[in-house]
Amino acid sequence: MTQVAEMGGEIRVRLTDVAGRIVAVEIVSTRPVEAARMFEEKTADAMCGAIGRVFSLCGNAQTVAALTAVEQALGIAPDLRVGAAWGALRRAEILTQVVTRLALHWRRVLELPLAPDAVRAAMAFEQAIERRALGEDWRRPGAGTPGGGAEIRAPQIDIAALIGPIAEALAARGYEGYGALPAGMPPERGVLAAYWDAAAVAKTRARHGAGLAARLAAAEAALRALPGDIRADLDAAGPSAPRPRERDSGAGEATVDTARGPLTHRVRIADGVVVGCRTEAPTEVNFADRGPVAAGLAGAASDPVAAELHVLAIDPCVAARVDLAPGRRARKDGGGRAASRPS
Repeated sequence: MTQVAEMGGEIRVRLTDVAGRIVAVEIVSTRPVEAARMFEEKTADAMCGAIGRVFSLCGNAQTVAALTAVEQALGIAPDLRVGAAWGALRRAEILTQVVTRLALHWRRVLELPLAPDAVRAAMAFEQAIERRALGEDWRRPGAGTPGGGAEIRAPQIDIAALIGPIAEALAARGYEGYGALPAGMPPERGVLAAYWDAAAVAKTRARHGAGLAARLAAAEAALRALPGDIRADLDAAGPSAPRPRERDSGAGEATVDTARGPLTHRVRIADGVVVGCRTEAPTEVNFADRGPVAAGLAGAASDPVAAELHVLAIDPCVAARVDLAPGRRARKDGGGRAASRPS
């Protein structure tokens, strides 16, 4: 599969097949781990204004994490109303990402009709929160909020119509347990971990393991829970005044949840200028050598469709490519010497 890679690079998952099974998983990343250093020697305001646009994966969460860390560094007092508005936007972004994977990407791989209207509805909801509840100035450290979220309504997404055909396709192909985590391995810290104990997810795990069907059930649980969580955030948000800075130098750290797991920003500021900027994205954990992507594929059937769905299900944001190639296996030739041949 091929997806458009963002400025942050892409990931290639190379699989080796022997006798219909994946015997090796190699993950190669071109993502620049130190990319956040590009904001060093810029003002804190400039960094917060640009970081979510430059690093577009989970862009709103990137901005919220940066703002939280910068405000901590500059001694800007937290405001619960501002934090609630940030939370509403961040959760709406998660909703958009989950919907996009189900409505477009999973369906493309399974050759099902796409559902772009659901994506448009989720995106419009996210944009309405940004425009009305946060306002144009929200990316500036210490900014207040207009508090216009009371009239925002959650999108009308037919969850059954979105999930049903995918679940049927997984069952028809025998994919429900594909990519299941090994016994005792904790789930990736994204949607599956967030809804691990939800009744439908637990039931699916008990039947098929923590594989594709369980991750689909977790996505459905997210679609059902997030609108209420966002509504609670919007109800807690409200008009708030700008907050002053107590100092021009300091250090801050913040971690926020995204659809793919926790995102951390660390920043050091001297005289209003960023002198240290680091981020830790969940993608690096998801695609680690012994992470959930590799663990679920090792020993699984050599099915490129199922393998692609496995990657999409674990990390709903990153650009990735899955390649499946034949490997070689040892055999005994007529002279009793070990030889190898293509499988």
